[in-house]
Amino acid sequence: MLAFETNTVLRHIAQVRAEVTAAETGQRGYILTGERRYLAPYEEAVTRVWSTLTDLDTLVRAPDQRQRLAEMRPLIEAKFGELARTVELRGQSFDAALRVVRTDEGQRLMEEIATRVQAFEQSERARLVARTGALESRATWATRYAGLTVLLALGSAVIAALWFARQKTHAKLFAAERGFRRDLEHQVEERTLQLTEANRELDAYAYTISHDLRAPLRAMHGYADALSEDYGSLLPKEGQRFTQRIGAAASQMEELIQDILSYSRLAREEVRLRPVSLESVVDGVLARSAERLAEAGAEVHVERPLAEVTAHAAILGQAVENLILNAIKFTASGAKPKVRIRAERHGSMVRLHVEDNGIGIDLEHQERIFRPFERLHGAETYPGTGIGLAIVRRSLDRMGGRSGVNSTPGQGSSFWIELGRAGEE
Repeated sequence: MLAFETNTVLRHIAQVRAEVTAAETGQRGYILTGERRYLAPYEEAVTRVWSTLTDLDTLVRAPDQRQRLAEMRPLIEAKFGELARTVELRGQSFDAALRVVRTDEGQRLMEEIATRVQAFEQSERARLVARTGALESRATWATRYAGLTVLLALGSAVIAALWFARQKTHAKLFAAERGFRRDLEHQVEERTLQLTEANRELDAYAYTISHDLRAPLRAMHGYADALSEDYGSLLPKEGQRFTQRIGAAASQMEELIQDILSYSRLAREEVRLRPVSLESVVDGVLARSAERLAEAGAEVHVERPLAEVTAHAAILGQAVENLILNAIKFTASGAKPKVRIRAERHGSMVRLHVEDNGIGIDLEHQERIFRPFERLHGAETYPGTGIGLAIVRRSLDRMGGRSGVNSTPGQGSSFWIELGRAGEE
């Protein structure tokens, strides 16, 4: 019976985790699209999560677990408050909602909730192991006892009958436990598939919208150029400035759309891994980026030879290009960008470093910058879309690799990507 209760608690806490995740997925879809139909998972989760928490209050008896549950509830309330706030602000404007998202309050709350849920599950599973072990111990003792009583007297038949009845009860309990485990795994798998499909739909939607925006943006840019070239002399200085701003804004938006398309395309592109020369990839990127590197006055040093890795050549090329262009962007005012590219082996893996002499990054922000639209500085100080490093992270994830950065403020950064060495199993 105790094992049954423990499995019920585990199923409920998994449901809490799934509902919070579903609510955030619905919120993200609504913020991105502005369409109310994406709020369905959010609205359903808001209703279900409190009912599930109430059930847990009834089911959980252990003082330490009740304490964890008490700590978890205000975090979930705060998270749903943050979600409700961004949903309400999205009804006013996209930028208002995005400003709240960029505070990282929601990400921090999700991480704290995940930590509390994990600790709760670990403690509950430990109880399940202890209770299952107790049942097995009882079964073992009953077997020995029945054998001894059969040898001692015929009267032990009554005891043996009782023992078999107990074993049958235990077998039913174990069968029920296995059934609950299967149900729990099925529910988690089903919810994971739903969330995966929702994310896939959001990626496809972002791709379609971004693709359709390119034509009117190019037209706007073209009209601004034509206005400046053909009628610039007739416009007052303020009008000329406005024309230039229109062109600059169109260029910035087109760059953002291109990055969104690249990021969304990574979710659908078929990834075929094969041996790829890092030297060929780096040389190709340097050739394509020669004009931009020259404009920045950048010095680039490649420590050869570089290794061969198992990767998708085009996806790897995009990631390396983003890292190199990122390296020449964040330099101190008046400083000349210096970039060093090298590779080193880590067991069966190869790590490619792109090192710069830039302004560096605080430790607390080093993971944040790999998320989409995350910027540590305003676009007026360091131009860009805030998606370049997110493309690097998703590219490496698709190829089964890793990415990261080592940095000290004022001393530059070393961005790295890690992939399997070609020929290694």
